[in-house]
Amino acid sequence: MPVQTGVILIDTKDDVFLDPTGAPRRIRAVTVNSASPLLVSLVAQVGFEAVWIESEHGPVGFERAETLCLAAEAGGIFPLIRLPDGERHHVLRALEIGARIILVPMVDDADYARRIVDVGKYPPLGHRGFNTRTRGMEFGMVDLQANLARANNRTHLFAQIETTTAVANIDEILAVDGLSGIFVGPGDLAVSMGKAGQMADPELRETVLSCMAKANAAGKLTGIFTLPGPLLSAAMDAGCDLVVCGGDVMDLGTAWSKLLGEIPAELG
Repeated sequence: MPVQTGVILIDTKDDVFLDPTGAPRRIRAVTVNSASPLLVSLVAQVGFEAVWIESEHGPVGFERAETLCLAAEAGGIFPLIRLPDGERHHVLRALEIGARIILVPMVDDADYARRIVDVGKYPPLGHRGFNTRTRGMEFGMVDLQANLARANNRTHLFAQIETTTAVANIDEILAVDGLSGIFVGPGDLAVSMGKAGQMADPELRETVLSCMAKANAAGKLTGIFTLPGPLLSAAMDAGCDLVVCGGDVMDLGTAWSKLLGEIPAELG
C-alpha cells in the first residue's frame, strides 16, 4: 500500500511495524545470544516476526551479525541489532549489514538521541554516510532517490530507556524527530531505581507504563524486553509495539534444568 512522502512513493510493506495492508502490527522477537544461524532459522520457523542480535552483552561482531541478518532474511523475519552504543561506526555498520531495527542502550537525554538519528538517517532527518555498495542499500541496484527515502522509512532507531535519568528526560527524548520510539529495559531500570530484580514492583510497573503512555501520545513506537508475567501483560495492554520475551540461553537453561530434574542420577 503506497503512501505519499513528498514526491516519492514508499511501499508501506517496507515498514516492519505495518502488515501487508498497511495496518499497524506488533513485532514479537526473541534473542539469540549464541549467535547461531541455525537458531535464527528456528526463530523464523516458530513464527516470530524478528530476531534480536545481541552486540552489547555478548561477543557478536559485525561479520557474525551479518551472517545472522542473512539467516533472518532467509527465514522471512526481520533482524534487530542491539548495539554496544550509539557511535557512528556502530550505527552505520549495523544498517549496512541489513539491520531493520536498531536499539541503542542507555540513552539518557535528547542530545544522545539526536546524535543517533543524525548518523542513522539520510537527509533531511540526518547525515547518514552514503554508500550504495552495501546490502542495506541493495548494492545500488535500484533507483537512488527512491532508495534513500526507502532507507529512512524501512529502518527504525530505538532509544533504550534504562535509568531514572532517562525517565526524567523522557519528554525531550520523545520529541526528537527521526527517532522511531523508545524501548524500555526494565532490568536496568529496576537497578537504577534501587529495585534490582524486582520485576513485580508496582513503582517499576507504573514507571514503565508512564513512559509508554507518553510515547503513545507523542506518536512514537514502544518496546520492552521482559519475561511473560504481569509486567509484560500490562505492556501489551498498553499497546506495546515491540515485545522481546525470551531467548535461546535463558529458555534452554530453564528447559534443560527441568529436564535434568526429571532424570534421577541415582541408579535403581
